[in-house]
Order: sequence, then C-alpha cells, then structure tokens
Amino acid sequence: MDGRDPRPPADMTGSIPDVARVRAFLRRWCDTEVAVDRLEVSHLTVGPDGPRRALYEGPGPGGQVLRLVAQRVEPAEGRRLEAELNRDHRRPGGPATPGFAQPAIYAPELHLLFQAFPADRRLGALAQAADGGAMAAVLEAALAPRTGGARLVGVAVHVVRYKPARKCLFRYELTWAGGAAPSRPAVVYAKVARRSKFERTRHILGRLRAHADSLVFELPEPLGTVPELCMELFSHLAGVHFSTLVTTDAFPQLCERVAAGLHHFHTLPVALGWEWDVAANVARVSDSAAEFAALLPAERPRIAALGQDLRAHLGALPPPPLRLIHGDFHGGNILVDGTRIGLVDLESCAMGDPADDVGSNWAQLTWHTLKAGARTPIPSLGRHAFLEAYLRRTDAETAARVPTYAAMHCFLFAYQCRRHPQDPARYENAEAMLAACEQVLAKGLP
Repeated sequence: MDGRDPRPPADMTGSIPDVARVRAFLRRWCDTEVAVDRLEVSHLTVGPDGPRRALYEGPGPGGQVLRLVAQRVEPAEGRRLEAELNRDHRRPGGPATPGFAQPAIYAPELHLLFQAFPADRRLGALAQAADGGAMAAVLEAALAPRTGGARLVGVAVHVVRYKPARKCLFRYELTWAGGAAPSRPAVVYAKVARRSKFERTRHILGRLRAHADSLVFELPEPLGTVPELCMELFSHLAGVHFSTLVTTDAFPQLCERVAAGLHHFHTLPVALGWEWDVAANVARVSDSAAEFAALLPAERPRIAALGQDLRAHLGALPPPPLRLIHGDFHGGNILVDGTRIGLVDLESCAMGDPADDVGSNWAQLTWHTLKAGARTPIPSLGRHAFLEAYLRRTDAETAARVPTYAAMHCFLFAYQCRRHPQDPARYENAEAMLAACEQVLAKGLP
C-alpha cells in the first residue's frame, strides 16, 4: 500500500533500556508541552530473547495522550528507517506528530528507533486517519449512502486502542450540516489494520449481521470501508464493559445470559474461509511460553513445563467439528446496556473449537474471582453460572474439551499480565493465573 520495504527491521537482543534513560534522551526532541518525565511503558512486545518493542504513553499537548513506540534495531538500519519515516510522514504545515521535532528519532546510544504516533512504518494510513481535517472528505464520501446529502464540517478524532504495527481503533465525533438529521451518524468507529488483515476481516461484520435478528448479542452496524486506508467503519454500540459489573448483585444472572448468547453465536450458519485449529493453539502456546520465560526468567523451568503440558493436552484432543468462534471472547469485548448485551471486536472470528471461547471467558472470570478473594463471592458465582449455563446447552464432546482450553487461557492470561509494566500487581496476577493453570491441568475445573 505504501511502497515501503517489506523487510522487518533487524531486531537486536537484550532488554529495552530503563525509562529514565529514555526520558533523558527524548527531552531534547520534544516541546515543553510534553510531560516527558511522565512517560511510562504501557505495553511490551516480547521475543524469545526478551523485550523487543515498547509502547510509551504519557500526557501530550492539548490534553491528548502521547504515544511513542521504541524498537531495538541495529544502528545502520535505525538510521535508514529514521530517514524513511521522516520523509514519508512530513506534510505541509508542520510535523505529523504534535509535540515532537520529527516523527522518527533514532537513539544510537540506546539502540532504539522511536516512532511518535501516528508514525508507524507498518500502518502507513495512520497519519491520515489521525487527522480530522484530512478525514472529513473521506468520511463524508464513505458515509454518503446514509447521510441524506449532508456535509461533514467537523471531525474530532479520539484514539481508543493502538497496537503498534498491527492495528488502531479510532472514534470519530462528527459534525454535520444539511441532510436528513436522523440518518447522520454523530459517532463512527474506524479500525485501521495491515493490508493482509484488512482484506481478511473486512466482510466479517456484514456476514454476521445478516443473522443479527436471531442473535442474543447485539452487533455493531457495518458502515462501509475505505480500502485505500485499510479501514473498516462501524457504528457505536452503547454499554459498559461486562467486566466492570463483576461485583454487582445481578452479575451471576448476566453470566447465564452471556453463556446463552455465546452458545447461540457458535451455532450461527456462517462459514468463514479460515480456521483456528489445535495446531494454531499449540504454536501459540509454544511462542508464548518462550516469550513469557524471557520476561520471568526466575520461573523459566515452571513455564517450560506448563507449556509442554499444555501442548500435550491440546495434542491429545480429538479433532472437533469446526464452528464459528469469536476468537477473543472475554469481558472487555462484551458491552451491557440495560437488558441488551453487545459483542464487539469481531476481527478474530474464525472456524474453530467453541470450547476455546468458553475457556477464554472462564479464565478472565477466574482472574476476577481471585482478585475479589474473600471480599465477595459474586465473581465466583458468576464464573460458575457462566460455565454451567454453557455446558447445559452444549454437547458432551465440547464440554470435555473446555478444561484444556481454560488451562491454556489461564497460562496466556498470566503471560499478558507481565507485558504491562505499569500494572503494580503484574507479578501477583501472573503468579495467580499460573497457579490456576496448574490447578485445572491437575484437577479439572472446579
């Protein structure tokens, strides 16, 4: 799409430097409005040899969140990428990255290439997608079939979630003039992804919406695509995250409804052209185990043993009939609005094992149960209600596979805990979820 060199930069081994050294380097490159001393690592991307990329976040100009990605690269490659990114992202009227002198900065003393959002060599459309002025004409054209001839006169841009080199979710608040008022969307969400992922996922929501009338879950409405930006547009879905309700009295009953909705989702007559099978999960566990051990070297033997045990359990499962699965089913992707339950983030949908989705949500409910401890039994009751309600509806073969997937997702959850350095409980959470994985493998589900 952007004509760039498709080769990945040559990663160096070793850790990302401590945040104090990073702040000291960046201070000379940023405006006084940037609170560089408040930059913190919010997420790590890890390889078998340790951290390879870090996402830094902190306060930026105008109350915005400042985001920088740091990646370890060899000096010659770092200088080349710095020049390439700065050439591609500079535009008339100033730099594309408010707060910084230039979009890309290479620090030879740290062996780090910094990319200031929206500079991202893997997501070349971000600079335009993050610019409300540049997006006005694009969104007006893409939404024209449903706006009654209205003109788009204002676009306020909000970054909801950014995963460097992978995808970015935007929330656009739109101001219209003319046209039929009821048909003009005031809020539109847009997801920008790499070209390969965009081509694979761009039709998923529309295909699922064709069966939405019968679903327990409410789904966003697809509003079109912008192929040149690898962008999908979809409607706002009201509600609060399911996981924020874990201590409310109604949570166990809500878990029953979520289980019923998930089982119904698994029965939809939708056949996607790609699979997420046992072999894919075995590979996922292998990769995560190596990366997890690099983050937690003191637990390397334990992590390696659990990874081996999980691979053996997964490999022993009889091949299931593949059905539609969500692929990332947990409370962060479930929205509750009164009596309505919404399901979002459908890009990971595939043909797979329904027990995978069940195990994923069970693992997160286990984390809430452990976090609540003796303070309240509600998360534990909700976990039990979810599992019982799903197993009551499914077949015996799927039910028998759920414990293996639950253990796998406890392990993966533990790994994810260690990738968020700002979380003060990351060690305790990782330990608790590793213990939960061991418990399920040894004794099954409680």
